[in-house]
Amino acid sequence: MRRVLLAVIFLLMLSGSTFAGEKRVIRLGLLSKLNSTEEQFSEAWKKRFAPRNEQLEVIVKFYDSLTAMQLALEAGDIMQMVLPQASAEYVLNQNSKYESVLVLDAPNMGLAFGFREDSRELRDKFNEALKELRDNWILQSIEGVYTASVGISGEPEPIEFEKFDGAEAIKVAVTGDLPPIDYVAADGTPAGYNAAVLAEISSYLKRPIKLVNVDAGARTSSLVSGRSDVVFWYEVNTSATEQEDVPEGVILSDAYYRWNKFVHIRKAPEGRKSGSIWNFKRDILGIYDRW
Repeated sequence: MRRVLLAVIFLLMLSGSTFAGEKRVIRLGLLSKLNSTEEQFSEAWKKRFAPRNEQLEVIVKFYDSLTAMQLALEAGDIMQMVLPQASAEYVLNQNSKYESVLVLDAPNMGLAFGFREDSRELRDKFNEALKELRDNWILQSIEGVYTASVGISGEPEPIEFEKFDGAEAIKVAVTGDLPPIDYVAADGTPAGYNAAVLAEISSYLKRPIKLVNVDAGARTSSLVSGRSDVVFWYEVNTSATEQEDVPEGVILSDAYYRWNKFVHIRKAPEGRKSGSIWNFKRDILGIYDRW
């Protein structure tokens, strides 16, 4: 009996050491970063977020739209997609087949308007408007109305913009790829947080705003080509000097929206409903693939 027990212990130790030596891969989908390659961002993500595991291989894939990233998740091309917390909560509330598997601290993250270098005067006016909106709690109220309980109480109503006859319109590119922050309804009409913020800026500047729909991956090309004068968002790390999402030649406003967590979303495994209780010791390695 003693020999059998020793043999079992030996086999368990052997299997554990073999498992520990296996390489694990995590394949992540993110919206395109416009000043970084997938390989560069994979290394940056691993340095900032990965657990202490030299056997972990991180592969990042960029997608030019949220729709394209969700299709990749459904097809199994990626294991998880990574979104800011508010956008992740929106996606989870819209799709019961998804579940969150990781919430990672990411202090100092935010969104800022992007402009061409020759539009510094316009950038400065946007900053003035943002300061006014923040000082009067308007910006904070818009965030409260349009980003709390997201995706639960129906879709946001379209925002009506003021008209300023004779004033030159400002063309602003929106993507709809970061709902509910940057949201575009099914009929192509921007609504919710992005439209509400831009309507207030339009009112402050006394200039009409024309919204231009582009994919997240086409933000800079829209700006450089002159199709838009402003891009609604670039992702920024307010504590960093180099910005992975902001190409050379793009200047930024002050950050108007901030968050401090990224959420990883995957398809819930078959046979287990989203939200059911994990056995963490058993299931935690299920967020990785074996190499």
